[in-house]
Amino acid sequence: MTTELPPIEWEVNIPLVTNPMILGAWLKAMGATYLLSMLIVGTVFVGTGQADALPLLAGWFALVTAGLALLGLLIMLLVFGNRFTARFALTDKGVVYEGVDKRARSLARLAVLAGGLRGSPGTAGAGLLAISTEQVALDWAGAFGARYSPRHHTIALRNQWRDLLHIYCRADNYEQVRARVEAMLADKGTTERLSRTTSPLPQALLATGLVIASCLPLFALQDISDLDILWPLLIMVFSLATVWLIPLFGWVVLPLLGVVLVQLVFALQEVREFTLVSTYRYRLFEALDAGEWLLLGLAMAGIVYLGRTAWRAVRGRLVPVLMRDGQDMSG
Repeated sequence: MTTELPPIEWEVNIPLVTNPMILGAWLKAMGATYLLSMLIVGTVFVGTGQADALPLLAGWFALVTAGLALLGLLIMLLVFGNRFTARFALTDKGVVYEGVDKRARSLARLAVLAGGLRGSPGTAGAGLLAISTEQVALDWAGAFGARYSPRHHTIALRNQWRDLLHIYCRADNYEQVRARVEAMLADKGTTERLSRTTSPLPQALLATGLVIASCLPLFALQDISDLDILWPLLIMVFSLATVWLIPLFGWVVLPLLGVVLVQLVFALQEVREFTLVSTYRYRLFEALDAGEWLLLGLAMAGIVYLGRTAWRAVRGRLVPVLMRDGQDMSG
């Protein structure tokens, strides 16, 4: 019969701006935000033949992102007083983190309220995201390992491609917590399971590149069919979300692709007139040149790939990256 060990519980005030791990994570997050924004906007500009405007746009986006990064640091300093209070617990089942900082909890709920009153989905969404991460639990039945930082009294629990949780200890309990984490990872086979898994990142990056490549000709269809760029933009955003976030977004991609197909069929069947000596009537598809037929073929290939990806996701055959993280956290 296995004897259960008593849980280890503690609260800690985590430094923010002066904490290299927090500062590094914040700068990485802002860098990822910049890259994602440029990826989406850049695809639209390249697809619509406005690639020459990208350098100026990239510069403006860099300035805006730098401003937001600085604003975030100022909020950490002035609003939170460079401290965030968190509670951790280590049990025989796993690790539990809870953000108990009253200022952070109040601000998250105010953001949801303000977003609802002002009709701002972004503000409300940010507040809901903050609320959803107020408590995080990792089960020893999952698949992750640990990286130890005695200098900062921190333990990073990590799967094959990213940190799932940072355990912040006090100076007086770091060695005790480290010993418990090492023992539980070994006893529960958590690290051994990690060694049998592979990183989803290469496959996800490949799928991301293929989604972008598949959407490029859809943006260019505007020259042939007057297709509003909103449709391929929505298809690209929700396809990327299907790859990275939630498979149910595939149900959004499929009807959007249907809308594009219907609009394209009607556009190609449109009757036009050409007057020289006499008036000639023709359908649009009869006047397409070789380059336009090639573009149309690439667009159809992209639609097939995007539709297949969305269908695989809703059928459970494509697991988004962050859902894989959830499996690593809970087993």
